[in-house]
Amino acid sequence: MSKTVSLISAVSRLLATLIVGFVVAVSAWVGWQVYRHVTAKERAEAQLADAQKKLEQAEKRAEALAGDLEQAKAQLVAKAAEIRQLTEKVERLETSLRLLKVTHRVARLSILDQTTDPETGRTFTLVRFEEINDEGRPLGQPRDFRIEGDVIYLDSWVVKFEDKYIEQADIDRSTSLVLFRRIFGEHQQPKDGFELDQQGLRPLAYAQGGAMTEFERRIWEDFWNIANDPKKAAELGIRAAHGEAPSIKARKGMVYRVVLRASDGLSISAEQAAPPMPDAT
Repeated sequence: MSKTVSLISAVSRLLATLIVGFVVAVSAWVGWQVYRHVTAKERAEAQLADAQKKLEQAEKRAEALAGDLEQAKAQLVAKAAEIRQLTEKVERLETSLRLLKVTHRVARLSILDQTTDPETGRTFTLVRFEEINDEGRPLGQPRDFRIEGDVIYLDSWVVKFEDKYIEQADIDRSTSLVLFRRIFGEHQQPKDGFELDQQGLRPLAYAQGGAMTEFERRIWEDFWNIANDPKKAAELGIRAAHGEAPSIKARKGMVYRVVLRASDGLSISAEQAAPPMPDAT
C-alpha cells in the first residue's frame, strides 16, 4: 500500500513538473511572439517614418528643382526677348541706313532749247520736266514748258518728319514728302508758274499717282496751318513743313536731276559736265 502511495506521489510530482514546464514554455513562447510582433511593429513604424522623411526630402528637392526650372525658363524667356529686341533694333538700324541712302522723289530737267528775243533781250528756256524713279526710269509722261529767263525755279512744299520715325521705318513717316507745285523762270511770278503735281492726287513717285492716304491728305490740305502750328505739327510727327524753291541757272543741252532724300530737302544737280560757254569775242 505504501508503495502504491509512493508511486502515485511520484507520478503527481512528475505531472506537476511537466505542467509547470509546459506553462513556462507556453508563457515564454507567448512572450516571444508578443515581443516579436511589438519589435516588428516598431521596426515597421521606424521604416515608415524613415520613408516619410526621405519622401519629404525628395519633395523638397523636387520643389527646389522646379524653382530652378522656372527660374531657368524665366531667364530663357528674358534672353529670347532681349535677342528679339536686339534683332529688331538691328533691323531698324539697317532699314534706317537704307532709307537715309534712298532717294524717294526724283525728277529730271532737260534743257531742250534757249533763245533770246532780239527786241527785248529777254531769254526763254524750253525745259522738259520728267519724273523718274531711283533707277532713272520715267514715271508718267514728260511735260515741256517755256520758261521766261535762264534761271529755273521749282516751287515745292516739303514735309520733314522727326528722326525717330525714319529710324523706326514708320510706313507713313519714314521719309520726307514733297509736292511739286509749280515751275517758273526768274522773269515770272510764282503764281504764274506752270502747275506740276495735280491737286488731290498722290504724286507719281508715291504709288504711281494713286489716291492719297488720309495721312497725306491731312498734311497737304492743311499744309500752311500745320507749318504755323507747332502743336499740330507735333501730333503728326512733323519737325518742319515749309516751301522750297531750289533753282538752277540752266544751260542749253544740260540735264539736271532733282532729288529728295529721306531726311533732307530738295537738291538740283547736273547729270554731266556743262558744255563750254561760247567765246565772248
